Amino acid sequence: MNIVLFIIVAYVMGFLTAIPIGATQIEIAKRSLNNHLRAAYMVAFGSVSSDVMYGAIALFGVAPFLKEKTVVGIFGLAATVILWLLAFLTFRDGAKANALELSHPTLKSKRLSFVTGFSLAVTNPMMVVWWLIGGRIVRDLGLVSDLAPRVSLLFLIAGGLGLASYLFTLANMLHWAKKFISSEIMKRVNYGLGVVLVLLSIYFLVTSLHTLIYS
Repeated sequence: MNIVLFIIVAYVMGFLTAIPIGATQIEIAKRSLNNHLRAAYMVAFGSVSSDVMYGAIALFGVAPFLKEKTVVGIFGLAATVILWLLAFLTFRDGAKANALELSHPTLKSKRLSFVTGFSLAVTNPMMVVWWLIGGRIVRDLGLVSDLAPRVSLLFLIAGGLGLASYLFTLANMLHWAKKFISSEIMKRVNYGLGVVLVLLSIYFLVTSLHTLIYS
């Protein structure tokens, strides 16, 4: 086993997986742009904690219930409710006079930020599939012959670090960029983030109902 190449590939896979814009990235952006960098870190940490948990479930083979479409549909409905709540808070806070000084407890609280990140990620049990696909890729590349417990643990750590690296980098970049953004632009940014959250909630609602109806 080429251990160095294996770690690099697992790390890169995790990093790339975190790039597509989703609810977690939006919550990180809200906090980073509004001067709550540590809270943004906690959103990222909560999200990565959930993703790694699903990785453990996938790689150590204790998740047969997640194969049930009904379960996936229920998780999707839970995600819809969470996104509605976050969208409401985003629109409300974005309407404040000085959007650069948002200080609502839901944005500032590190504990609530961790719960937000974890909750958003945990409502996506399909993350299990990503870990399984990742395991298949490293085997097909010949980097490992099988995912023994020690190898699976290493894969979890490297992939989790990749996920965390992108999210923490995103938080830092947006926190730096806020210095060059006016209050009026920030209002528009917050409104735009709220719109994206609503669109994501509609997607989760439609796909979840479809899953539950046709399961």
